[in-house]
Amino acid sequence: MTRVSFKESALYASRGLFNAISTERNIKIQIVIGAFIIFLGVLLGISKLYLITIIIVCFLVVILEMFNRGFEKLIDMISPEYNKEAGKIKDAMAGVVLATFTLAMIVSLLVLFEPVMRMLALLSKNSSSLVLITANILLVSIVLLTYYIKKAKQ
Repeated sequence: MTRVSFKESALYASRGLFNAISTERNIKIQIVIGAFIIFLGVLLGISKLYLITIIIVCFLVVILEMFNRGFEKLIDMISPEYNKEAGKIKDAMAGVVLATFTLAMIVSLLVLFEPVMRMLALLSKNSSSLVLITANILLVSIVLLTYYIKKAKQ
């Protein structure tokens, strides 16, 4: 086996990470959702411990999606033709990612629910601010949704 320097190893790992991010639609979506949740947590001023928890579960989703991608590619190389058992393995790996994504959403909702409610209560005292923020959130959501729909069709 050829010995690889730490620098080369880090380069290969970085290339793999950027390749996964640039080619996998699900990873891009998960990163955008995770970044939004983390940004919201920072904006709401949640504690460092809660923020670290959210960051960990968001990263865990992306990490497991990359494992899923690797397993799928490996299974496709080993068994290029349709194989029912290989399909079960792929489904199980996708289930792991879905379960982890669900965990991340539950943790994020539990952590962010109270701060969001407090912010909305504060903003409801000034109804024009609430309308403006709601309109901006809706606009950003529509822009992001449109972007990902166009990307998915390409």
